[in-house]
Amino acid sequence: MGSTATTGSAPETLRAGMVEHIKETGHGRTSSVREAMLTVPRHEFVPGTTIEDAYADIAVITKRDAQGSALSCASVPTIVAMMLDQLDVRPGHRTLEIGAGTGYNAPLLAHLTRPSGHVTTIDIDPEVTAHARRALDATGYGHVRVITRDGGLGDPQHQPYDRIIVTVGAWDIPPPWRDQLTPGGRLVVPLRFPVSGLTRSIAFKLEEPGRMVGINAAVCGFVPMRGAAEMSEGHVRLADDVILKLDADDLPDEAALAQALTYPASEQWTGLQARHDEPAEHLDLWLATTNNGASFGRLSVGTAARAIGLVNPAVRWAGATLYDGGTITYLAARAHTDETNELGVIAHGPDSSKLAGQTNDLLDRWSQERPARPIITAYPAGTPGDQLSPGLHIARPDTSLTIAW
Repeated sequence: MGSTATTGSAPETLRAGMVEHIKETGHGRTSSVREAMLTVPRHEFVPGTTIEDAYADIAVITKRDAQGSALSCASVPTIVAMMLDQLDVRPGHRTLEIGAGTGYNAPLLAHLTRPSGHVTTIDIDPEVTAHARRALDATGYGHVRVITRDGGLGDPQHQPYDRIIVTVGAWDIPPPWRDQLTPGGRLVVPLRFPVSGLTRSIAFKLEEPGRMVGINAAVCGFVPMRGAAEMSEGHVRLADDVILKLDADDLPDEAALAQALTYPASEQWTGLQARHDEPAEHLDLWLATTNNGASFGRLSVGTAARAIGLVNPAVRWAGATLYDGGTITYLAARAHTDETNELGVIAHGPDSSKLAGQTNDLLDRWSQERPARPIITAYPAGTPGDQLSPGLHIARPDTSLTIAW
């Protein structure tokens, strides 16, 4: 194993600061989760970075592909704690992790399941599992099982599991994840809605064979899954520093979209306010799953484009954008008071007025309803429609999802 760069700060002090920050953000809600994160030496799992970065609230990338995209990382500590809260691991639980990453999450699970539980972590990449194995052995967690396998297959040899946690972004729910759960077991998975990268960590409970009910949803972002359950993303470059991420299955008019920013901006401020502490984080998902005839995407904007005022979408909602033909509208926000932002709609394209009006109407509806969180239910693909819960139906190869508000 490589070593973590040191600058004189004690790991115990930095871990305590990390856990205090996690607590301040509202995560790490149980003493058992906080104790686990105080105990496991995160810096031993992320060699090559400073000890301060190892305990900072940032993701530490440990492997990239030839294009520079992240293949493996240590997730942001607050996200780690959030997902552990969702998973609700108890002593004695048999727990499966899909996506070994640096190996850091597995000893947290082992701490939570002690003294009689079992933890297995799986990854498709042999380099990733080899690093995880070395780090686990070096830190006293040699009893954690590490398997090199396509995570979409789960772990049939050692099933069933009381808890399954997926630490890579998934587009679908492979049948083994559902089939390898005990009745009443829980699956926590970062699920993408739609392929544009809009992700929610969903805590599903297996209520009955073939039906998992989402009991919690939280905003997150993850390295996408590889293997049989891998997804593809589409994107259209709108300018040198601006990319529209979208669902290629929507068959966008890419040539027309690429010209959208050549049209002047049409700016409308709605008068609608959202408090910083208001549970409005799911507004983008609400737009993505509420049909108004337009398609949903996300703007990825570099600092240069923001600096010159080319496009400046609201960061809070991950560049939420609606598009139709060669026209786009995106959510913007500006300070209204110290506690609130006003929502705006910025449009570019030949049909700016029409699409901006539709987006305004959607925001008015959202403001009246203010839905706090989505209700997401998962069924095996092919489940008859009359057996599905009410809501928007999303069909994936292995799963039928319903989303209601």
